[in-house]
Amino acid sequence: MSTKYLTNAFLVMAGGFLVVSTQSFSTSVVSWLALAVAVALIAIAVVAQLDRSRGLNQRLLDAVTVVLGAVTIVFSRVFGGSTVVWLSFAEAIGFVGLGIGGLTLHEIDGWRAEHHLAQLHSLSRHERSESASLAA
Repeated sequence: MSTKYLTNAFLVMAGGFLVVSTQSFSTSVVSWLALAVAVALIAIAVVAQLDRSRGLNQRLLDAVTVVLGAVTIVFSRVFGGSTVVWLSFAEAIGFVGLGIGGLTLHEIDGWRAEHHLAQLHSLSRHERSESASLAA
């Protein structure tokens, strides 16, 4: 199983857990859960960089995950009351969105490999004019 799939699936599950937690628990519990989830997601994103097959797009998503995790840590310690609940809710939705984006990229990579299109890139202007003249 690919580390891209595993890390993004965990990102979606942890973000979803935090979404539900923000609406279920007290503000102090939400604050600590947001801190714990953010630390875990940062650690996973950093350790996942050891895999050389992640690609540029996945590494960019990992970088955004680390930044969002850092913001979550700071906000969970600085703010209190309903502010921390709603900020944690928004950040958790962000984690879910990043995970779904990563899973989508993983699926696209798999489809391209299955159809032998992994090395296909956009055509240059010269190649487009040649293919247009061949089609006519």
